[in-house]
Amino acid sequence: MFIGQPNNRTQERIRSMIENPRRRAFWAARSRRRAAVAVFVALTLAAALFLALPLVVGASLSFPGMAGFVGLLLVSAVLSTHINIAARWVVGYHGLDEFQRAEMDRATRLGHHVTAALATLLVAVTAGFATAAPGTDMGAEVPLAVLAPLVVVTTMAHAAFPACYLAWTRPDELPDDED
Repeated sequence: MFIGQPNNRTQERIRSMIENPRRRAFWAARSRRRAAVAVFVALTLAAALFLALPLVVGASLSFPGMAGFVGLLLVSAVLSTHINIAARWVVGYHGLDEFQRAEMDRATRLGHHVTAALATLLVAVTAGFATAAPGTDMGAEVPLAVLAPLVVVTTMAHAAFPACYLAWTRPDELPDDED
């Protein structure tokens, strides 16, 4: 077993927490899951703007600006865990059928594609600024106002995209038949 990889007991505990009947409220209808994904995206972009705005204006990062950035990012991370529960996204395949495994593999693959696209954008922006004006001072610097929000968005997209994709695309849960 590798360091950081959950063992079977941990996977079973995570699976039982997600499959807990009290947690079914988090599964919610598709429209509610989509609303949570939309709020998550809005919070992540707002956090990136909180980081970029003072840098664009030319001011230094102030304590309220940094507190707003960290606060929005923390709320975004908490919402991301709720989306993980709504999508029933867990590490490993323990207790999953073939369809669920294929669905999780597809979401992971798409998440890696999104991360690769954002990383390519990050490299292109950096290279563009580096070659923009080769003879001037501006050509060697990449503005932190551009680079920092792209790094934040790329990191959050990598961490949350598979669960957001599953939460967005999964159909509504079928209600359990009560006897």
